[in-house]
Parts: sequence; structure tokens; C-alpha cells
Amino acid sequence: MTIASTAGTTTARLPRWSAAAGTYPQWYEDPLSCLQTTLGSILLEHGLQPVDVLGQACEFAYAPGDVMCEEFYRPVQSDRGVAGDLCPYHDVESAWTTGSTADDLIALVEEHSRVIVAVDNYYLPFRPAYQDVHAAHLVVVPAWRRTPGGDVEFYVSDAQPPAFQGWLSAEHLVASWTSGNPSDTQDVFFSSREIGGRVLTTAVRQRPEELTAGHVLRAFRGNVGRWDDGTAGSSDRVWTGRAGLRRFVDLLCEQAADPTALRPAYTFGWAMQAQAFLHGRFAQEYALTSGDTRAAAIAVSADRVVSAWSNVRLLSAHAPNVSGISALIRRRGEELLHAYEQLAVDWRLALAKEGADAR
Repeated sequence: MTIASTAGTTTARLPRWSAAAGTYPQWYEDPLSCLQTTLGSILLEHGLQPVDVLGQACEFAYAPGDVMCEEFYRPVQSDRGVAGDLCPYHDVESAWTTGSTADDLIALVEEHSRVIVAVDNYYLPFRPAYQDVHAAHLVVVPAWRRTPGGDVEFYVSDAQPPAFQGWLSAEHLVASWTSGNPSDTQDVFFSSREIGGRVLTTAVRQRPEELTAGHVLRAFRGNVGRWDDGTAGSSDRVWTGRAGLRRFVDLLCEQAADPTALRPAYTFGWAMQAQAFLHGRFAQEYALTSGDTRAAAIAVSADRVVSAWSNVRLLSAHAPNVSGISALIRRRGEELLHAYEQLAVDWRLALAKEGADAR
């Protein structure tokens, strides 16, 4: 690997990935969605450990009014795109763009070396939903080629079970990439929004480095700051932190009279739940290597947030069949608030310990 510096930015210049060199790196853990697994795979390609990068941040962010019917949905907060929001402590960014033809996709792969492509599982022969269920998904496309007969094929990497990677005809991929993804009663959560030829391009300008106590404390400090300083005013496009979660819980309670209105919480909550899971993994692994008991406590609290999200998501998904939904939504929402508050307490305790040690 060579390192080139342009405009004051150090950028890792990787050789273009080629299927001749082996399979594309894949990364998957439950309960992650394709958003985390595709980004994690690209981080691996750059020599970075996904848990160390994606696991540092943990926050609440909700955009009222957003369309939330995709597995990979997460509200974008910053000008660094969704990848920057998930990796706020690293030099990573992303941007959405669109295309409509195989030539468009070839050009994007050539320009960015690899891209994350939005697809409809209905048109992908390697997905269990093939020719059965419409559902939005993400895959990594790092290469393309022409067959001896002149047809175009793309290399597709999909870490989500049952996991696949290999060459796929442009016909299949482009049909999936440009699908209308119509509403499907078999998957009411991840259908009904057009795929529309969307592509997520990514830039990783971060060299692999050893994780230090300073990095860990920076993450804890930033997380508790975003929790305390969150906003949820009438003019805020994204509700964040403690204030945002309180208003989100109130909104769920208001919507309980119309159970179908609660459905988006199942989709939206996946991104928040996955981030809490990764933060717990991050804190747990740091605690094991450092012996830091405060980090171990953070890992436990992050797992409580994961469990609390499971309760909110599943209750919202099955609300039409649940009696006494209003009281249950309030109860589960308050449990979620409490879980985040306990996590924030443990962040503060870890930071206070560091301050005491410094004295």
C-alpha cells in the first residue's frame, strides 16, 4: 500500500480489488443490517477493524417524516453522509448517487473502485426471496468484466445470510438496482419504495492504527455530549439525544391509536439497535484487553439498549394484534429511555475515573 497526500489529506491508495486475487472481504454479525455489513466490508478492505470503527459511536437520531421502509434506512445528519455519521471519529464519508444502466454502474465502479448498490431481493438469484418477495437491500460491487461472449457481469458481495459472492449478469443486477420495489404483503417493512438506481459511494481516508485509551475516551466523551446536547425542536430536521428520544417516545404514544402508524419504528429502530450492539461489542473487547471495568459496565448497558430496542421494534411491528397497545408503548418507550440514560451514566463514570487517575 502507498500513501498519497493531497490537499493536506492523507489517503490510503489501495490497489484495485480483483476477483483474481481472491474473494472480497465480508463481515457480518447479528443483529446488523446490510448498511453496517456493507460498510464494514469496505473498512476491512482498507485494513480497518469494523468493530473498532463502527463501534465507537452510539447515539439516538430520528428524522420525522422520512420514508422508513428499507432495511438500510438511517437518517443522514452531517455533510459526510451516513458513513460519516456512523464513523464520526474516523475520516470516512459517503454520498448517494443514481444511475440507470450497466454503463452507469461500470463508470461508478471505475471511479470509486467499489460501490454499495441498493437492490431489490426479488431479482437476485442468490437471495431466498428471488422471484418471491420484494424487499430493499444493499450489496457491495467491487468489480465488473466482459465475458468471452461480450456480456457484462458484475462481481457482487453480500455478507447477509445465506451470504454470497461471485459474478452476476448485468441483466439480473440492473433489474434489481432499478426495481420499482412495489408494496409486498409478504414484507410490509422493506418494500413499497422504489430502488431507483441508487448507489452509495464511500471514501475511507483512514490508515489502520492501534486503538488507544485516548481513542476510547474520546468516543465516550463524544457520545455523552451528543446525548446531553440533543435537540428536538419544531425546526429540527433530525431529533437527537435525550430530547429527541423523549419526543420520539411521545410520538409513538400519540400514534398508538393507529397501530399501522407505528410500523416505521420497526425499520428505523434497526439502525439504532445495530449501533448500540456494535458499541457494546467495542466496549466489551476494550474491557477484555485493557482490564477496564468501567468499559465492561458500558458494554452491559449498551446490551440493555439493544434489548430495549427489540421490545419497541417488535411491539410496533405487531401492534395491530396487541391489546392495550397504548400502555405497552408507553412502558417500552420509558424502558428505552432508561436504558440510554444508564448508558450515559456509565460513559460519565468512565470519564470521571480517567480524570481521577490523571490526578
